[in-house]
Amino acid sequence: MESFSRKEKLIFDNNRGQTLEISVSSPFFLEKADGLEGLENEFYNVKNYNEDGTNVKSSSVRERNIVIGGRIRLDKQINRQKLIRFFNPKHKFTLKYTNGDITRFIDCSVEKTPVISKSFLPEFMISFLCPNPWWYTEEEKNEIAMWVGAFEFELEIDEDGDGIEMGYREPNNIVNVYNNSDTISPLRIQFKAIGSVVNPYIENVDTGKKVMIDATLVGGDIVTVNTQKGNEYVTLERNGKTINYFNYVSLDTDIHLSVDVGDNLIRYDAAEFVANLEVTIYHTPQFVGV
Repeated sequence: MESFSRKEKLIFDNNRGQTLEISVSSPFFLEKADGLEGLENEFYNVKNYNEDGTNVKSSSVRERNIVIGGRIRLDKQINRQKLIRFFNPKHKFTLKYTNGDITRFIDCSVEKTPVISKSFLPEFMISFLCPNPWWYTEEEKNEIAMWVGAFEFELEIDEDGDGIEMGYREPNNIVNVYNNSDTISPLRIQFKAIGSVVNPYIENVDTGKKVMIDATLVGGDIVTVNTQKGNEYVTLERNGKTINYFNYVSLDTDIHLSVDVGDNLIRYDAAEFVANLEVTIYHTPQFVGV
């Protein structure tokens, strides 16, 4: 039997805003959790005639299976129904693993609903499928072309009426996105127009891959592009309304643009009026295990 510390917690949130904790300090006592660590690789091989073994053509990481087992310690009948109702296979779930300073998330679906025994301390077993097998942490933020404060003291009022510099625009249009994780990380890109901007884009300097919006933005517009596989979207916020803007993505765009492990130079630009563009890049580090 596995031994879990009081710091280790499995906290499930579903798409109905409900939360349930499974841990050694919860009424749902944690005894077993398989699949939190290792990943399984799937190889695509080519067998050549008259050769030993195979040649590996490519590989991909398979989906993750997580199986959790434990016991119901308190209010057995009430908590039995609570467990069954909470893990409805029609709902979507995010599992948060915490252990002291370590926090990881993974999205999952119920593969097999809770199986609960009728013993004195009822045992339960729940199986989950995680299509994206990588654990992830909260987004990290990188800003490009933002305004920098330039207010200096002591303050003297210019009698000639020439005005006072309150801030200046950061001239650098390249940022290094450092991805401290175990694999490539998807991006969430935010283009903000402070005036008219034509065809804004970002580009990975090393690969030449880019995300471009084939449209003219006006002051106040915010376009957000999410490149996570399975959750791709492009939206425009204008005059307090948010609309689907996917049709305005350029054909040259790599909608799954990501950052590799380590340093990644990302450049922003636009066809016209790039000085009116502010760009913020968020990336989500991903990990093999917890």
